[in-house]
Amino acid sequence: MVMKKMHYIITLFCLLLSLGLSVEGAVLSGTDLTLNSAGSSGTIDLVLDEAPTGLAGYSITISFNPQSIAEVSGVTWPSAFSLKDTNPVPPASTITIVAVDLSDVITIGAADISLATIEVTAKADGSTEMQMTINELTDDSGNPISATVSKPHITVGTATPTVTPTTTPTTEPTIEPTVEPTTAPTTVIPTEVPTIEPTAEPTAEPTQVPDSDSLLAEFTAMPMTGTPPLVVNFTDHSTGNPKKWKWDFGDGTMSTVQNPTHVYGGIGRYTVTLEVMSGNFSSIARKPELIRAVGDYPLGPSGFAIVTSQPSGAEITMGDLYLGTTPGTLIIPAGSRSLTYLMDGYLNKTVAVTIRPGELKLIPKVMLKTAS
Repeated sequence: MVMKKMHYIITLFCLLLSLGLSVEGAVLSGTDLTLNSAGSSGTIDLVLDEAPTGLAGYSITISFNPQSIAEVSGVTWPSAFSLKDTNPVPPASTITIVAVDLSDVITIGAADISLATIEVTAKADGSTEMQMTINELTDDSGNPISATVSKPHITVGTATPTVTPTTTPTTEPTIEPTVEPTTAPTTVIPTEVPTIEPTAEPTAEPTQVPDSDSLLAEFTAMPMTGTPPLVVNFTDHSTGNPKKWKWDFGDGTMSTVQNPTHVYGGIGRYTVTLEVMSGNFSSIARKPELIRAVGDYPLGPSGFAIVTSQPSGAEITMGDLYLGTTPGTLIIPAGSRSLTYLMDGYLNKTVAVTIRPGELKLIPKVMLKTAS
């Protein structure tokens, strides 16, 4: 009887062990990338293979090992993420990307989720590994998602430099003595030099100079002061027919829309920057402390915190200091802080957070409970 019971236990243990081994956590991966030479660029797609309980948002730090081979030159996000940012603004060898799905587009059971597309620019020939550190990865209930990382590889340059030395010594000595004497007296060299140089230079210069001279970034904002949440409409007045726009609202968020509307959820003075681009040319307009969301401003070194809640619209306070509402990017004094979420009809929720100067931090979504 004891042996039979032991047999059942062993069988059950083996079954549970096999089930445990067959269940794998989520995997964050990126596509490998090969670039021709220094200065060339390509993209790496970051994909989360599964989100059984949905995906509310993430914060991922990207770096390279070694750093001398490549850097991040740009980041784009899928439309599912309506709140997103980077710190610092690329180009950078180490960068933190943050995104939040405010509209619950990525639902329970989602698979092969595109998180971002990373533009990578080569700095030197060689190979490097793109490191990805998950700072925050939360589901729709505000719980952390466990995931492993599969690191993509970047290769700059090809194998041709190693092949050329072996073929050159055997080929050149046999060709030079026989070809050069016969080709030197011919008219190939004198006819090519005068015809190519004069036609290329005059046609290229006149078409580029007017574009760079006429492209000038300029914009206005209305209103420029008020109490948060402060809704500001930005209007582009740039000249020179720009094709792309890049806004930095000064609170850790950006936009590529020509005439965006932005909500400042936190108290502070915000410097706004607009960069416009046309072809290879760009122009930047920067207006220090253009937007002023009035109130008691946190003094001293500070960072940014992206805050969300379910439901949205909760007020965030730090002691007696009002910081803003959810969702939003708030200015938080550096250090260990306690943020309290307040909303009529719901229980207060306090979250402990540590912010470093200049840091952009994603705080997991706070689920507010109804007051009974």
